[in-house]
Amino acid sequence: MTQIWDLLISVHLSDLLDIAIVATIVFLLLAIVRETRSSAALQGLVGVIVGLIFLYGFARILNLTATVMLFEKFWIVIVLIFLIVFQNEFRKALTDVGQLRLFRRIFAPHTGEHLDEVLKAVRAFSRQKIGALICIERRTPLENYADTGTRIDGLISSELLRTIFMTYSPLHDGAVILRNDRILAAACILPLANDPTLSKEYGTRHLAAIGLTQETDAVVIVVSEETGIISLAYRGKLERNHTLDTLRKQILDLTDARTDETTEEANATA
Repeated sequence: MTQIWDLLISVHLSDLLDIAIVATIVFLLLAIVRETRSSAALQGLVGVIVGLIFLYGFARILNLTATVMLFEKFWIVIVLIFLIVFQNEFRKALTDVGQLRLFRRIFAPHTGEHLDEVLKAVRAFSRQKIGALICIERRTPLENYADTGTRIDGLISSELLRTIFMTYSPLHDGAVILRNDRILAAACILPLANDPTLSKEYGTRHLAAIGLTQETDAVVIVVSEETGIISLAYRGKLERNHTLDTLRKQILDLTDARTDETTEEANATA
């Protein structure tokens, strides 16, 4: 007991910090690969590492200098193997980190750079009376809704949007989700608004647009398949009969960080 007490007394704050950092790193690494298709590989890798640790301890006890030196230089190989085996999980984790509000605010391109491509597609949809539902992600991640559709991860272009919403396209029935300058997913399922006060004229697309904006801060463009009318949904409201000019101005106002923060502060004050 005396030895244990002496050991506890000798522990410094820096030692506790060191242990906490290492434990956090190990926890994060395990969290990345938890419940993934690589879990079996993780079990195998852990088994190999445990075996190597026992072999290293055995070499230290017997003072096997060459073996000990080999093991002390071998750790970098284990790290490389870990990164190679779980590269997909690390890529997904880094993507999730990149979608944090701070990093998206710093690195996201200006909306106007790709909005013109969206408006070109919307104009074609309106003229040809092709139904479309286009969701623009803002601060609230739409990852859960993207998982209900088919991943695209392609650069926003009028041609790609028009291809997706073509009548005979397998992806036309559902919503497209835009993130920064990319089409994240297509054929996504959105929650329908459940409000008896809404107009009976609203179709499924309009109810889905309102439903998503009730749950998130997304901006959703809707083109009616029956009339070609362009609508915009945000904050649980739907504005109809937009022109391309008014649509562009409204989207830029809503997606601009400074304008959005000013509006929210004003609403909070009110």
